[in-house]
Amino acid sequence: MNSKIWREEMVRGWGMAVGGMAKVLRPTTAEQVADAFGEVRALGGAMALRGSGCSYGDAALASGGRVLDLSAMNQILAFDPIRGIARVEPGVTIRKLWQHTIAFGWWPKVVPGTSAVSCGGAAAMNIHGKNNFAMGTFGESVLAFTLLTPQGELLRCSREQNADVFFAAISGFGMLGCFTELTIELKRVHSGRLKVAAIVARDLAHNLQILEDMRGAADYLVSWLNLHASGRALGCGVMHRADQFEPGEDPEGLRYFDPALQDVPTSMFGVVPKGWLWPGMWAATNLGMVRAINWAKFKAAPLEARGSPYVQSHGAFHFLLDYVPRWHWMTKPGGLVQFQPFVPYATGELVLRTVIEECQKAKLVPYLGVLKRHRPDPFLMTHSVDGYSLAMDFAVSTKKQKRAQLWGLCQRLAEVVLQAGGRFYYAKDAMLLESSFARVHGAAATQQFRALKQRLDPQRMLQTDLSRRLGV
Repeated sequence: MNSKIWREEMVRGWGMAVGGMAKVLRPTTAEQVADAFGEVRALGGAMALRGSGCSYGDAALASGGRVLDLSAMNQILAFDPIRGIARVEPGVTIRKLWQHTIAFGWWPKVVPGTSAVSCGGAAAMNIHGKNNFAMGTFGESVLAFTLLTPQGELLRCSREQNADVFFAAISGFGMLGCFTELTIELKRVHSGRLKVAAIVARDLAHNLQILEDMRGAADYLVSWLNLHASGRALGCGVMHRADQFEPGEDPEGLRYFDPALQDVPTSMFGVVPKGWLWPGMWAATNLGMVRAINWAKFKAAPLEARGSPYVQSHGAFHFLLDYVPRWHWMTKPGGLVQFQPFVPYATGELVLRTVIEECQKAKLVPYLGVLKRHRPDPFLMTHSVDGYSLAMDFAVSTKKQKRAQLWGLCQRLAEVVLQAGGRFYYAKDAMLLESSFARVHGAAATQQFRALKQRLDPQRMLQTDLSRRLGV
């Protein structure tokens, strides 16, 4: 394929619920990115930047416009196995990064639930993982980057050089320029495996208490919630704690520095290819079986807890979204959206309880709920708070009225979150209103970001469906 040709394509968010036609270009070098910027600048148009396309909503869409797809800029430029520092192009995926570094005993400090995310996208969205309470966001592992601005200027940015751009472009959802390379610091691991334990949480308060009790000692914490449970059991679920091994503690785990042993299994019981599983998941979703499945999962949790702790590879523990290829197809034809509020510790239980109860009252209960603990970070457009997040996945109906009901519910829930001082995460959002932007970030941060946007992109060349929706 000629990487210099713009091709008309349907471009969708990963959740498939939003999308539109756009002209797409896939550059392979920073020079081609600069040429594309110059071309669009001369035409007076606008375009969006896109990595692996893993944002659930419209963060990497430009319906009716142009999209610069950076997935072909996927070279690891250098890796220092002594210090654990990698220099990568923006299209390098988390999977390609850890596959390159695990043999030397290094693992990314922060990884999401899928290894398909690109490093450029991870920085632009400032993604988080199951250790946000301890390790912070992805941006905290970025030491430096080069940013090509829409005006054609190449900026070298770090905490010491062009620091204002450094702290804004990380978390800036692709609005200030294009990363052409990033320098990322990884963490040393002494085994290719983790110690994992399951803890049954009887309700929401218990879930939150476990997070508070363990966050000072655990390496990773994440809880699955049964969002169909109500009454005294509201917010019940299963917490998973994972910890790294100390040096010499897991000699057998050294074998798992082999990248082939890190990948999630490709089949069930060594027989059934997991690529065949999504149609069964589709049937469960569309035949109203989710409540029963969640009930059964919670009832089975004590057995897993009794068998704890057990060992898992890093990949098997972290990349749950990679276990079933194309699992999101189970929500076809309408797709899925995720509503993920970040709420302060002080109001966390009340807000999350209200959010779950309102979903149940509206009879629009998410089929998946994931609870995490967070800490603040220094980035300008951050979603992180000293508190909690609850990621909730909704299947979207193809019926306009039901789709509108879901959007309306989530916008009402967003008001509850914003009134409590909460925030949102643009890698997942598909429905926030324009009025939400300044309320999420505060007047000072919003003003500073708009000033940087005006300085680096005065023609407003970088635009996405998300940025237009938020009035950025």
